[in-house]
Amino acid sequence: EIRGEDGALVASGARSGVRIPARGSVTLTHDLEIAAPRRWDIDDPHLYTLRTRVLKGGRIIDERDDAFGVRTFAWTADDGFHLNGRRVQIRGVNLHHDNGPLGAAAFRDAIERKLRIMKDMGANSIRTSHNPPSPHLLDLCDEMGLLVIDELFDKWGATASVDVGTERFVREYAEAEVRNLIRRDRNHPCVVLWSIGNEIGDVLRDADGRGAEHIAAVEGMFK
Repeated sequence: EIRGEDGALVASGARSGVRIPARGSVTLTHDLEIAAPRRWDIDDPHLYTLRTRVLKGGRIIDERDDAFGVRTFAWTADDGFHLNGRRVQIRGVNLHHDNGPLGAAAFRDAIERKLRIMKDMGANSIRTSHNPPSPHLLDLCDEMGLLVIDELFDKWGATASVDVGTERFVREYAEAEVRNLIRRDRNHPCVVLWSIGNEIGDVLRDADGRGAEHIAAVEGMFK
C-alpha cells in the first residue's frame, strides 16, 4: 500500500500468493497507481511511503517501508533545468562527507545541521564529494527539498592510494559500482544527476588516447 505524509491511504490492493522453496527466491511485480499525486519539489518536498508486507497464514511475518517522491525533471539546451515543468536555477555546493571535528562518521544530526546551513545561505542543490554519500544525506535531501548530483567515485590512481588506473577501473570494476550506486539510490526524488567521477586526471589529459571511449563506456552503464 502507499500512504501520503499525513498517513492517508492513496493506493492499495496489490497482492500475490506465492510459494517459495527453502533457500529459494521469487521476484514479484505489482502495479499501484496514485490518482492525483502531489509532486515532490524543492519548495514542497512531499514524500509517499510504500509499505510492503509478507504474510504467512494471514499473519504478518515481515514488513518494510520505503519512502519515495513523484516528480518530473528535464535538462534543456536553451532553458536549463526544469523541475515539474518549471525552470529552476540550480544554486549548489560541492559538499564533502566529513563533519569537522566529528570526522567521517555519518551522524544524521550532524549531516542535517550541515544541510540546514547550506539552505540558509541559499543553496538548493548538493554535489556529493567524491563518493556515493551516506544514505542519511539522501534521506535528508529528500525531506528538505535539496537537489543532488550523486557522484560515483574520486580519481583512481596513486594520488588516491588506489593502485587502479582508469582503463582497468572501466574494464573490471565500473559496471558493478554503477549498478550498486543506482540500485541503492534510484528511488530518491532528490537525485537529478549522476556523476561518473571526480578529477579523473588521465581522462582529462587523454593519457592513453581513449578518454572519450572510457567516458562513453561508463555513461552507457547508467542506461
